[in-house]
Amino acid sequence: MNTLLITGISGTLGPVVAQTFARFGWRVVPWDHHRIPPDGLPAAEHFWQDSQADAVCHVALGPEHWAAWLAAESARADIPFVFTSSAMVFSVPSQGPYGIDAERNARDDYGQYKMRCEDAIWQANPQAMIARLGWQIGEGRGGNQMLEHLWQQHEQQGVIRASERWLPATSRMADTALGLMRLIERKEPGLYHFDSNAEDALNFFQLVERLQHYFDCPWQVTATEDYVHDQRLVDERFKLLAIHDWIPLGLPEE
Repeated sequence: MNTLLITGISGTLGPVVAQTFARFGWRVVPWDHHRIPPDGLPAAEHFWQDSQADAVCHVALGPEHWAAWLAAESARADIPFVFTSSAMVFSVPSQGPYGIDAERNARDDYGQYKMRCEDAIWQANPQAMIARLGWQIGEGRGGNQMLEHLWQQHEQQGVIRASERWLPATSRMADTALGLMRLIERKEPGLYHFDSNAEDALNFFQLVERLQHYFDCPWQVTATEDYVHDQRLVDERFKLLAIHDWIPLGLPEE
């Protein structure tokens, strides 16, 4: 049985990734950074040795030196290492769809943080795999994901305002988790883009309407034009399940 060392188990995406690997026969060892801080090097080294990991999936937020350390240890052990980065490394005024060669230009703190992590990982481990993700979609309430954000906006404001000029990068967490497992099993180093909206090119208003119908949510949704960005991520080598394959594009028609 292969062993996956995973970070971010107390977050939103991490548990879904862990459950997916476990369902396919992996032994999953979570790194609880509250119990074993990344800066506590002796404890971290002991944990690393005890885990006997065959692969590492770094999903957690944390200092870039932690990402670099995990990447370097994975290189020394000759095991696959995958890190989840973000579409937020791209920001306006540049417009997508963004290929893997597109120049990063993040302006906000989160996007710049992800850029620093990417750079630290490549320096520590040229054989690493980095998957840039869009906004994740869960199956219900809770966590840091799109459905919860929409519910909170509905509850707090009575209406969800969704831009028709924003084409978001996005995917279901379940599909993202399967994609990360495929990367680790293929063990092909490089940068990857995960986006279920890459080909469907739904704008945010269309996407929210489809989610509203699919999950039968009592939302009031209003179209706006207050955010203009084609944020889609494209990658011909690696494709997730498209949105139309799990939310029929006929619900509703444009």
